[in-house]
This record gives sequence, structure tokens and C-alpha cells, in this order.
Amino acid sequence: MSLPMIACATLCYLSNFGNVRNYYKQCINVARNNKETYPQELVQCLYLGEDKRGQSHLGVDYIGIFRAILSILKGQLQGASTIEQQFVRTIIGRYERTLTRKLLEQLLSHLVCLRLTKLQIAESYMSIAFLGTNMQGVPSLCERLAPASYDLSFYAGVVARLKHPQPNGESLVWTTKHLNRTKWIMHQYNSANKEIKMDSQRSAFSF
Repeated sequence: MSLPMIACATLCYLSNFGNVRNYYKQCINVARNNKETYPQELVQCLYLGEDKRGQSHLGVDYIGIFRAILSILKGQLQGASTIEQQFVRTIIGRYERTLTRKLLEQLLSHLVCLRLTKLQIAESYMSIAFLGTNMQGVPSLCERLAPASYDLSFYAGVVARLKHPQPNGESLVWTTKHLNRTKWIMHQYNSANKEIKMDSQRSAFSF
């Protein structure tokens, strides 16, 4: 489904339909002006927590969208936004719950994915993402929290704040949600890297 949407996105860009061209330029400028780089652990936690198929799609995860629709029909709520979509949404500041906004977001995500690398998008997003009160991006979070160490627990906790932004006054409810989300992301990270290590060992043994 990506090809028809990319063609549509290109036409919208050329005609600036829905202000697509201007929004697109905003996104590209933010990425180009981003000077922050982050450890591989943080980037991997981001994809494991927010966009597991992030390396295999072109800005929009249509498999995720199909699953989200099925979940809604079953009375469950499941998101399907990719890192590109979250990046775009944060920049253009459009949060209305409409199909028009969602379509615009998808068109821009395809365009951005064609121009920028996955790492550029991920690092740019983590530099501007809303992580809590007075915490816009990882540098702001680090400045406010002054963590004693930067380890997997910290990186997973950063990504957990995307789903559960830290309020001004911490509460037991938020702390519990954040801790559970952090543990889940850490489990995903450890499982994924264990599997990679086993595959590497099997490949070495085969020779």
C-alpha cells in the first residue's frame, strides 16, 4: 500500500495541497538542525517500545494499522503510529482526532522517510518529543532529572515517558505505569538481543 500513498504524497507536495509542502519543509529543517546523537541502546528501546517494524516500512506501518482496526472492532484500543508519524505530529502540532489529520500525517511520514534516514528521524524525534512537564526532548529531561547513570533502565524509562509523560507532581499511579512500561521495554530489549546473539552463534557454528 505504500506506493499509492507515496504517489499521492508526491502530488500533494507538488500542489501544496493541505499545506503538505510547508509541513514537510518544517520536518526536514528540524532534522537538519538537530545536533544531538544518542546511544544505540536508546534508539533500540525507542523502536522496540514504539515501532517494532520500524526498519521494514516506509513511514507507515500498514500491518499495524490493520491490527489496530481489528482491535477496535473487538472493543480494544491499540495504536499504530510509527516513529515517523510521531515525529511529524510533534512538529506540525496537529493532534485533532480526525481522519483528515491522520491522512496528512501518513502522507508526510512517507515523504520524510524518503528523504531522511531512520536514525536521523529517531534522533530528531527524541530531541523534541514531549516526555513530561518541562521536558521537551531528551536533553531537557537529562537537565531536569540529572540521572546518576545512563544505562538500559534509564533509556527504557525515557521511552516509557512517550506513552506516560511525567507529570509535574509524581503520583503513585504514574510511577506504577511508568515502572511497568520501563520493565516491559527492558524485557523486549533483552529478548531481542538474546535472539540476535543466538543467531550469531548459530551462524558461526555453521561454518
